[in-house]
Amino acid sequence: MDNSIKLSSSELATLWTTYTNDCAAICMITYFLQHIDDNAIKEVVNYSLNISEQHTKKIKTLFNNEKVAIPKAFSVEEDVILSTPRLYSDSFYLFYLHNMAKISANSYSLALANAARSDVRQFYSQSLESSITLYNKTADLLLEKGLYLRPPQIPMPENVDFVQEHSFLTGWFGERRPLNAVEIMNLFFNIERNQLGKSLIIGFCQTSKTKEIIDYFSRGKNIAGKHVEVFSSILNESELPAPMTWDTLPTNSTTQVFSEKLMMFHISALQGASISHYGTSMGTSPRRDIGLHYNRLLHEVLLYAEDGANLLIKHGWLEQPPQAPNRQNLVHK
Repeated sequence: MDNSIKLSSSELATLWTTYTNDCAAICMITYFLQHIDDNAIKEVVNYSLNISEQHTKKIKTLFNNEKVAIPKAFSVEEDVILSTPRLYSDSFYLFYLHNMAKISANSYSLALANAARSDVRQFYSQSLESSITLYNKTADLLLEKGLYLRPPQIPMPENVDFVQEHSFLTGWFGERRPLNAVEIMNLFFNIERNQLGKSLIIGFCQTSKTKEIIDYFSRGKNIAGKHVEVFSSILNESELPAPMTWDTLPTNSTTQVFSEKLMMFHISALQGASISHYGTSMGTSPRRDIGLHYNRLLHEVLLYAEDGANLLIKHGWLEQPPQAPNRQNLVHK
């Protein structure tokens, strides 16, 4: 431990966020393990649970040493009803963990790049390694089961080429060029993420008990469906296939499984990931029409996320991250 060096604001932010996210993950994954038939998938789910439990234990120790308040976050005892019927399929669990491994790897690499203390860097180096292992385990199992959704193939380039005309950027007006590989990649994975998010939120919607929360989840389901349609239409225009829906829809159960606080937090966290993905996709898609689509859909996600934050605040569910002191309030007037 580098106790002689205080945690920086970026280190505190990433550790606080990691702890909260892993507490939520423990709740979700512990429930998954109550209803699982496939032993190979169960092994991967157990591995993921072990990662999150190790993370929370290490961060709690570090915070105690630094006299940092431990976030309340979530717990299985308060936020999950384990005795409820199955809500999601084994296939959903596998896709869910595959996507979470992608998000975690991105988050941990950023956290590592913004850490100075050696113990924090070591923690995120190990966390990144674990996420890569989880990603590989889920990818191998998806391939083995014939469930892996691979982006469409295009002809391999035989020569180096450079853009010669400004029509390369043309979007709304004029003849649009075919999609390039980066644009295809972005569209494909944004469809995949939205399909998974739609499956998750359908389950939340049918098991929630509060009307305004149900209405919020229903709106999110419709947004995800619309975004899938928009991205799919762009692929179809270039005669490229969009990823097909997998066996991930929830069961017919309407019994509440997760606390509404946990479900709202989960959707809020996914909105944050979507905003990041859309921003990156917009910045790496030269065709004007595609960039405008991302800009429009990003605005819709931002509004939805803001409304979700307001709901969390209204119900007293939004835990405040560490913040700088208000110097004005410290001044004697």
